[in-house]
Amino acid sequence: MKKAVLSLFLFYAAAGIQAQTDRDACWLNAATGAWEWGFFKDFAVHGARQWQYTSVKEGRKKTAVTLRSGKETLQLEIRYRNDSVCTIAVNDGKAQTYRLWDSAKGILSYLPADDTLPQPCSYREDSVTLCGYLPGMEHATFTCSMPQLTEYPKFQTQTDSLGRFRLRFPAFGPAQALCRIAERTFTLLFSPEQDYYLYMNGRTPILMGEDARTSNELLAIGMNLDVFSPTERDIHSVDNRTCLDEVRHELTRRERQLDSLIGKHPNLSRRYRTLKEEEIRYSALHRLAYQHHNLSDFGEKRLSPEIIQAIDSLCHAIPPVPYTIFPDYHGFLQQSVYYQYQQFIGRFAVTIDLEKLQQVLPWQEDLHLPDTLLQLIDRTVDMGRKFSRDNPADSTAMQAYDENHFKIAREIHQFPEFRERVPQIIGNAELLRYQELLASSTWTRFQKDLAGTLMAWEALDRDHTPFPEPLMRETMAHIQTPVLREAVARRQDFYTRQLQTPFDYQGSLKSNDIVAGLTDGNEILQRILAPYRGKVVYADIWGGWCGPCKGHMRYSVPAIKKAMKGRDVIFLYFANRTPDDAWRQIIKEYNSVGAQTIHYNLPGTQQEAVENILLNGGYPSYAIFDKEGQLVTKNAPRPYEKDKLIQALKEQLSQKE
Repeated sequence: MKKAVLSLFLFYAAAGIQAQTDRDACWLNAATGAWEWGFFKDFAVHGARQWQYTSVKEGRKKTAVTLRSGKETLQLEIRYRNDSVCTIAVNDGKAQTYRLWDSAKGILSYLPADDTLPQPCSYREDSVTLCGYLPGMEHATFTCSMPQLTEYPKFQTQTDSLGRFRLRFPAFGPAQALCRIAERTFTLLFSPEQDYYLYMNGRTPILMGEDARTSNELLAIGMNLDVFSPTERDIHSVDNRTCLDEVRHELTRRERQLDSLIGKHPNLSRRYRTLKEEEIRYSALHRLAYQHHNLSDFGEKRLSPEIIQAIDSLCHAIPPVPYTIFPDYHGFLQQSVYYQYQQFIGRFAVTIDLEKLQQVLPWQEDLHLPDTLLQLIDRTVDMGRKFSRDNPADSTAMQAYDENHFKIAREIHQFPEFRERVPQIIGNAELLRYQELLASSTWTRFQKDLAGTLMAWEALDRDHTPFPEPLMRETMAHIQTPVLREAVARRQDFYTRQLQTPFDYQGSLKSNDIVAGLTDGNEILQRILAPYRGKVVYADIWGGWCGPCKGHMRYSVPAIKKAMKGRDVIFLYFANRTPDDAWRQIIKEYNSVGAQTIHYNLPGTQQEAVENILLNGGYPSYAIFDKEGQLVTKNAPRPYEKDKLIQALKEQLSQKE
């Protein structure tokens, strides 16, 4: 007997029968291909919301359905043309035609051509609501990583007993989010102020929402077209010539891939094509700009004219404001500013911007440097200005300037209170110079403002403390775009509130008195480890200035701590060159406290002595001590290697004392 799938589901729902069914019913708008109705055994989905069945009345030619969500009620009249086509009228409105989604065919076969031009990204801070139904994935962790300005924060929730979830998270503009559930990873495009609903039965997902088409195309294609991702894993040190050759080769290859994809699926939307075109070009730009990090490895001082020309050519081929927030676009802007600064400061033998250091030192009210040193800084700054103005080729004057510069750098680091604040003080000085360099650049107003905002955010997130008021004024004076000014102001306010918010550190912050007077690294470690005999210790060498360090602490370590809760495992942190206020703020913000968590912020010489024993190449570094306080390895698994790390800790726990 011919029976519509929808009717079957509605009947079960209305009667409260917990019958087993072999498929759910997702209905796509026949004109647009958009998923607009989902009818499942226990609930319905429409408008990216869940609805409860109130009544179902079956007739010969139509089915009347009443749905309720909160105080809102929908009256549906459903007429079936066949098992895969129906019409649905809502509240006596005009009926629309729908097609039953067959997941085996994929979503692309249902989508018509769409040449709607994408709008430039509107940077604005709001929230995204994502709900979902993932049958067969009950009580599972759903994770979403949504790029902000300089961050890629992770947001998590658990599915319920039916496999449903609800997740609300901030967004700063339309952006591609990386989603994970079980062993499945996929990309979705979200915009602020929008609601979405994700359905995935088996391995076939589909998304509902006002602008969900591009996401469904991403789900269907699943192709990453990055030319290069500038990460430790992907970037290798090459000279300028090789870098340009590699980028050109990859750029051509990716563009051909995209052309082939469009030829195979000509109905792909203009927005999808634009997204992928920008993905290719922005990643190429980022890689080219990142090349400045490799210059010293090959005795080069500048990016080659050919690389500069390639950057200019790519910039002319793309709009100054992208379709979505692209981390590669932000990375390109930041690396370009870093390169400009590198070239500016490279005129001098020592990489301290004395002019800007002179400006920021008075903002450190509790920092007391000798008058003789401050006077030397003033004289050297005046010398540099005069030298640059009057004697650009005077080698004698340059030598005198350099000698003063070296003397300042040497003497200023002799003061412990300054040495501990070097990242913050020098970072503030650099931010002032970045702003001046941006002001004189040929970029568009928006590019200057976005780059300035990115640099300001990075500086705030580096120290986790608000800017001194003079620095905040200087920063805001260089950013004219209202939404970006608001973004910096909100970030400043966030850290101001954080600084003023009481927090229970639960005894996790330890006094340095226990190691007072000690200089030997082994002695310092043994004194610190002594209270934890009989426990396995996982040591973390990190710094408040180190993005990867903080990323692991914030996103990866909590899962390890949860797995080791109540076990004889201690998480021991040593902070490198992190001022006390920033140190406390980071620990507070990440809630890195608890009975099994210990933090030390040792004086510089003691931290160096510890690092001489534990540091493994760079930051962060991780080590494991056994129950006797003996170093097992200073190359311990990293927190993101969850299973491997948990296994390593369990192995030490199982060892007999």
